[in-house]
Amino acid sequence: MEIAKLIVSALTPLAVVAVAFQVTKATKRLETRQWVNQKLVEKRIALLSEALPELNDLHCYFAWVGNWKELSPLDILQRKRSLDRLFYANRPFFRPATIEAYEHFSAKAYKTYSAPGHNAQLRTGPTSRHGNRSEAYGDGWDPRWNAYFAAEADRTAQEKVAAAYDALLRQVSGEVGLPEAGEVGTT
Repeated sequence: MEIAKLIVSALTPLAVVAVAFQVTKATKRLETRQWVNQKLVEKRIALLSEALPELNDLHCYFAWVGNWKELSPLDILQRKRSLDRLFYANRPFFRPATIEAYEHFSAKAYKTYSAPGHNAQLRTGPTSRHGNRSEAYGDGWDPRWNAYFAAEADRTAQEKVAAAYDALLRQVSGEVGLPEAGEVGTT
């Protein structure tokens, strides 16, 4: 009996040390995970700070609102290239659903691979019930830009482009922990 008491009294401090070591190790892993998650959110915010103004320009151009009159088809194609580079070069920092939402939006806005060596085409037209792009752009309109617009059969309805844009914004909001639109300030 005395030997058992001696063994228990000797093992108790060892057990306490072992448990304390495991708790410390788990706490350190949790702190590291939280730090990595914080840095990931900061990186996503920086990337989205670059992407969101360009995405808004695309939305305005396809919806015929805001600054669309200031943008040429070449500007819109350049924004696509810039956004492609941003999303694909930084793919590891985004969830797969965000990349899918971006690709869905891009497919609604652009017709790609129309011909070898040719630019993507905008899935909108130079004219619509909202106006005439060449007249709105003024004397700076280059008639060659008309080739940057997809044929009527390959265009996407404005509402579908807007829905894809909204879905993308909801997805990127989730990337940084923001609530969906309409949820701000609610409990």
